Amino acid sequence: MSLDAVDAVNWSAIPNPTAHPSDDPERVADALRRLAVSTTANETGDAASLLAGGGFVCSHAGMVFPAAYPATPVLLDLVEHGRRSRIKAAALGLLFDALCSLPPVGHNRVDTPHGADVPLCCAIARCIRGRHAVLRAHGRFGRQLLAEAALHWQLTIEETELQPDGTLTAIEAELHVPPFVQRAATVCVEALTADSSGAACIQLRQTPIRITPGSTLYAAECGRREH
Repeated sequence: MSLDAVDAVNWSAIPNPTAHPSDDPERVADALRRLAVSTTANETGDAASLLAGGGFVCSHAGMVFPAAYPATPVLLDLVEHGRRSRIKAAALGLLFDALCSLPPVGHNRVDTPHGADVPLCCAIARCIRGRHAVLRAHGRFGRQLLAEAALHWQLTIEETELQPDGTLTAIEAELHVPPFVQRAATVCVEALTADSSGAACIQLRQTPIRITPGSTLYAAECGRREH
């Protein structure tokens, strides 16, 4: 794996929610480099421990940090191209920890190329789903990571049509409407049907803002995840 992906990130611009040196995003970048070039079991374990001890996640506290989002593609590259199987396994474990942990209060959202103010877990999960074939090839642990990512669902609306109000039991979703400058609105999904292509027909209860093509729905509970 090329280290260019690590160097391309402006780690100093990523917030450190605790202001503690062990949670500095620059420390995450250093640990990723160490993990990528590690040649012994001790070196791999030390690098993974740095990532699990703060900045990326804090395993003992069950906390995930904003730097986990730009670190995710790097770890996925290591899963695919890591020099040794133990590096790939360490990357898989760290990604699973990131999805299962909670962000610090006030730091549970990130800006992505696909939208602003996206729940951190959903941004990470989207990166993971983009490597579906690679992760499937890693057997049980890869499939477990994909299953966890599937819980942080995302639906992009291509077209809309007004219909009479429904009466079905609803679940909540977070609606992001381009150009993504306003705060997400909470809406109710009353029905959803999908076909084998992955396309879906969604019935929404009356929404507080106008929905346009390109709008995105995220699980509402993801936006509430905080440590």
